Amino acid sequence: MEYKISERAKKVTLGTAVLGLIFLIIGFFQQKDFVYAKKVDNHSVELLYNGHANLEAQNQLKETIISKMHGYNLEFHDSMHSDNHHKEPSNHHEESNSHPEENEHHGPTFKWLIHLGHANQENESAILENHESGADHLVEMAKSGEISFFDHHFRRFWSNLLVNGFFFFGIALGALFYLALHYATESGWGVVLLRIFEGIMSAMPIGIIALLIVFIVGTFGGHHIYAWMDSHLVDPNSSHFDPIIYGKKAYLNIPFFWIRIVAYFTTFILFLRWFKNKSKEEDEQGGTKIHFTMYRRAALFLVFFAVFSSTMSWDFIMSIDAHWFSTLFGWYCFSGIWLSGMIMVMMITLYLRKGGYLPFVNESHIHDVGKFMFALSFLWSYLWFSQFMLIWYSNIPEEVIYFTERINNYNILFFGTFIVNFFFPMVFFMSRDTKRSAGFLIVIGMLIFIGHWFDVFNMVMPGTLFDQWELGLLELGMFMLFLGLFVYSVLNSLSKSPLLLKNHPFLEESKHHEY
Repeated sequence: MEYKISERAKKVTLGTAVLGLIFLIIGFFQQKDFVYAKKVDNHSVELLYNGHANLEAQNQLKETIISKMHGYNLEFHDSMHSDNHHKEPSNHHEESNSHPEENEHHGPTFKWLIHLGHANQENESAILENHESGADHLVEMAKSGEISFFDHHFRRFWSNLLVNGFFFFGIALGALFYLALHYATESGWGVVLLRIFEGIMSAMPIGIIALLIVFIVGTFGGHHIYAWMDSHLVDPNSSHFDPIIYGKKAYLNIPFFWIRIVAYFTTFILFLRWFKNKSKEEDEQGGTKIHFTMYRRAALFLVFFAVFSSTMSWDFIMSIDAHWFSTLFGWYCFSGIWLSGMIMVMMITLYLRKGGYLPFVNESHIHDVGKFMFALSFLWSYLWFSQFMLIWYSNIPEEVIYFTERINNYNILFFGTFIVNFFFPMVFFMSRDTKRSAGFLIVIGMLIFIGHWFDVFNMVMPGTLFDQWELGLLELGMFMLFLGLFVYSVLNSLSKSPLLLKNHPFLEESKHHEY
């Protein structure tokens, strides 16, 4: 049966994308960098910024402080390299009373000791009316964001672009992986769903383009998501020299990074196009020759995928926290990618089935996809807990800092993501009936889907925004933009081929799949 994307579907998907773009533009101009202030005494304040700020941004901040504290004689002293580097834990909810950890592996920070000289009588009287000293007033302005400065490198924007690019790229890659796995294992049950997998993996260029933009801009210094790209960190003569990143420069260097990027994306796109072309040839020619060719090529793809799925997660995500490493991280990312892909398969299948486009998809097929959602949720949860428990128990500073930051500054999101992605599948998908219920599958599937977007958010933001993260129009808008474009691309791709493969050797087996 041929599928034609309806005008309503176009309006919903593209309308979601346009509305997301509007939210994104509004949120884009709301980006700020916050600074942290701690009162030393009535005439001194210690000000710290933990992030990536160039000299121009620092001078802008000084001018803002001077204008806000007019009447005071201010003296700025660089205390970054003159203290004993005592580290205090950060608290996202008590910004004025504590410093964020000085995570030197994230890149340069600055710390100033500001001395407040005598104020003119008018200014001092106004402040004292509020029972504040000049130092208290400066701390309060830092807490409220009144003396924050505009994000020179748009850290929040680039971080969100990376989150959404990786998340939606991962969904398409998960569909491509399962398509290859289906051919390599010569499975029969899911043949009637293979065109759904082909449609989802066809949207891969959306994620690839977003990721390439992030990587290209980062390479030329447009943002500092990947601190290891900063040449000062691997220069032994620089004041920002980082011996740990220097020790990894054989792998973490820009030329080799781009060689790997080209290898990943070229491999995935070539296999994607090849599988789709052969699938159309099989529709026209029939026989088993093409099937066995796809069987062998799928096995080859799985070899590439086994390596690239891990190294890709190191390059795209783990290298943000360049000091940290985990031997489970590749598997952890892979489980999230596969699960998100299967959820998208379920959502598209239920949508098309409701419209009468998949007459050969029965309750058993839905049940099997539901079982994958259930099993992969447990796989992801097992890897989440294993990675967390082993690193936390060993308590090695270079490793545990990864989780310390997330527990201190992303507490609700960090543990909430695990609860959503483990508890709901365990409770609601344990039953056979719920795995066949469209209502349960849609509601719980969407919760898990959003939960895994937050999982990628948790993997990226603590290493780029530290404890200055927000959930606002920028985050909502970019997610809606990508979701609308992604679903439209999938539906548009499905409209270009019959939804049912015509000459697959296991087609009849799949049509009569019952248990």
